Amino acid sequence: MIRPRSKSDLEIQLERVEGFAAPKAEREQYRLPAPAAAEALWYIGLRHGDLEGRLIVDLGCGTGMLAAGAAMMGADHVVGVDIDPEAVASAKRVAARMGISGGMDFIIADVRHLEIKADVVVQNPPFGIQVRQADRAFLKAGLAVAPTVYSIHRAGEGVRAFISSYIEGLGGRVEEVLPLKIKLPPTYHFHKKRFHAVDIDLYRIVRGY
Repeated sequence: MIRPRSKSDLEIQLERVEGFAAPKAEREQYRLPAPAAAEALWYIGLRHGDLEGRLIVDLGCGTGMLAAGAAMMGADHVVGVDIDPEAVASAKRVAARMGISGGMDFIIADVRHLEIKADVVVQNPPFGIQVRQADRAFLKAGLAVAPTVYSIHRAGEGVRAFISSYIEGLGGRVEEVLPLKIKLPPTYHFHKKRFHAVDIDLYRIVRGY
């Protein structure tokens, strides 16, 4: 594995991460575009120093976009967690193809019933559009796993207000929000546009006040 020399280099490498072979709408499965993933990981690793030498857990890892990127950015070890065995199998293939499987493990599990500890959680959870409040389980699990959580959610002032309040109720606080934009190709039968532009936010969440 060659460590990326720049954000654009990381993006190029992440383009090799495969998408879901049969994405499940109820789980809101989609491949996070490589440009947004690279932007998020560069911010986590370079602005906050929260990747290199750290134990990282990717909750809802899907096919391994954030997990693979964290490993390439110098994480000491990365654990990807997903409830979908097919997604985990894809993530394992991605890690092997990129030469980073030695620094990664994968667990098939529901984040609501997870007993693991880490330095940092990265996650791109369901937005709660198909299954209401699906994102809450990930926020709760993230703070239980690690003192620092980076979590991607749909943008919007109402969403920001809710997440800040919900996190405070869990004994944490939202420290920063990084706005991002993604373009998603049609993934499900009800997607009619060639691309769907979505504004998202990357939250930096920490335990305590």
